[in-house]
Amino acid sequence: MSTDDERREPDDLEPGAATDGGPAESLAAAGDAASGDAASDDTRDALLDIESKPLAERAPGYQSLADRLRAELEQSDPSRGSS
Repeated sequence: MSTDDERREPDDLEPGAATDGGPAESLAAAGDAASGDAASDDTRDALLDIESKPLAERAPGYQSLADRLRAELEQSDPSRGSS
């Protein structure tokens, strides 16, 4: 971040720029982006739990969630059928 960015007010951000609107806004945006395919309740709860923590403590939670979702995806992938 440049020194110019440090002096900018949040309202000065470009339209569409990422903001930290909190868990509710993040999840709402994720639901909108999924075209009606909302995240599972477990995933939503995990994200709310992670995002309620201080920023410096979130990485392990995100990694754990990513690992869990990857494992679920691999198990549900029809191209990985038994052979």
